[in-house]
Amino acid sequence: MSENSIDIALVQETYLKPNRPKACSIAGYVQLRTDRTYSSKGGTALYYRRSLHCGPINIPPLTNMEATGCRLAMTGHSTLVIVSVYLPSPKRLLRRDLRALFALGDAVILFGDFNCKNKMGLPI
Repeated sequence: MSENSIDIALVQETYLKPNRPKACSIAGYVQLRTDRTYSSKGGTALYYRRSLHCGPINIPPLTNMEATGCRLAMTGHSTLVIVSVYLPSPKRLLRRDLRALFALGDAVILFGDFNCKNKMGLPI
């Protein structure tokens, strides 16, 4: 990743499990991850370059989404919250999950796999 000047990478459907905490680590990067423990597949991860002023954040309980996030401090700018999200299919995208994630800060960016095929709008 460093050869391509990637500072932050967000990954969904990692399939990683807690019994292998060093799996998929990348030299020069901090790995944050949320492993799915209740069934196979799923999971999210976030990698950031060690030189960044970045740190993990606690993700609030979510109903249908899986997420991993960090807080990125930048000189001359407000702090950004960056979140890797995964919404497993066929689960619905819920407003309460989005509200919980957007409440993490003033500037929140969600990246990921939303599997959104909902044409009827968001349920409460």
